Amino acid sequence: MNNKPKAFSGTEKERTDAVFENLDLRNKAVTGRSFYGCLFRNCDFTGAAFTRCRFNDCRFESCNLSLAAVRGSVFSNTAFKDSKLAGVDWTGAAWPALKLPAALEFTSCVLSDCNFLGLSLKDCKFTKCLARDADFREADLSGADLTHTDFSGSLFGKTDLRGANLDQARNYAIRISDNKVKDARFSMPEAMALLYCLDIKII
Repeated sequence: MNNKPKAFSGTEKERTDAVFENLDLRNKAVTGRSFYGCLFRNCDFTGAAFTRCRFNDCRFESCNLSLAAVRGSVFSNTAFKDSKLAGVDWTGAAWPALKLPAALEFTSCVLSDCNFLGLSLKDCKFTKCLARDADFREADLSGADLTHTDFSGSLFGKTDLRGANLDQARNYAIRISDNKVKDARFSMPEAMALLYCLDIKII
């Protein structure tokens, strides 16, 4: 990857191995662009509208994508680190029928109020994140790494968590009878929340 920061041209439709730093595209429209192996660092995409864009093998570091729209956009093998993505409706992105060709990765990110309803997120990584009031209902999180993430107020229903790793995850409310949890890994004391969702009395 070329480490020299580059300008965000308004005309180029495809960029490869580019580094973008300190971009300010708040509430701007980005349409029909493709990025391959690109790095976005310290960029502000708050409220931006990404329409029919493609991000392959890209990284976002210390970026703000809160309330960004991702209509018809593709994210493949894309990693987000130390970034804010609050309020993103990921159901608007373009998703393959079965699963992503390469998993998404979120590390130390804010994912609060995000919508992942019904998405195939098999083997994706949500580590050390803040995911308050996010919607994971009917999503496929089988094999996902959810370690050290705060799921306060997040919704799980008919969610596939088989083989998922929730070690040190916290504040989740997962009803065993309403979700697939075979071979999922939980850690104490947070795993006690699974018992509270069984409608039993613990004395």
